[in-house]
Amino acid sequence: MRNNFPSVTVGGVDAAVATHQDVVRIYEQAWNAHVFDFESDVGRFMAPDITIVSGGTLGGRSLLREISDARADYVRGTRATATLNSEIMYAADIGIAVVVVAEGDLSFAYPDRTAYAQRLLTSSTLRLLDGAWVFQHIHFGRGCS
Repeated sequence: MRNNFPSVTVGGVDAAVATHQDVVRIYEQAWNAHVFDFESDVGRFMAPDITIVSGGTLGGRSLLREISDARADYVRGTRATATLNSEIMYAADIGIAVVVVAEGDLSFAYPDRTAYAQRLLTSSTLRLLDGAWVFQHIHFGRGCS
């Protein structure tokens, strides 16, 4: 559920949220296709000076690429089906950017019918760059309540 908020950028929040949801869908599809080309799949959504914080560890684009490649290898090796859902909990236009907070689950279903799920909390800041919404900052957390 999104909060009511004034929008300085006409349609900015909706466009930023749509970009956020597109990236979630691309990640899920890439993992399940057992292929992941970071630059062509989601690299275009990242600002050149992006900051990524995951589990309290600061990383660069190469770290995110390696994590994504490892996840695709894991899904391929275990023949799991990955599901990444994300519900927008809050979105706000702060004038120069849009902040999006989403909560959801990263789930794996295995051929033997066992399943594993992990809660995720994502907060991201998106800004316009050359007419497209790109991620300036992403923070991934887990175990949100």
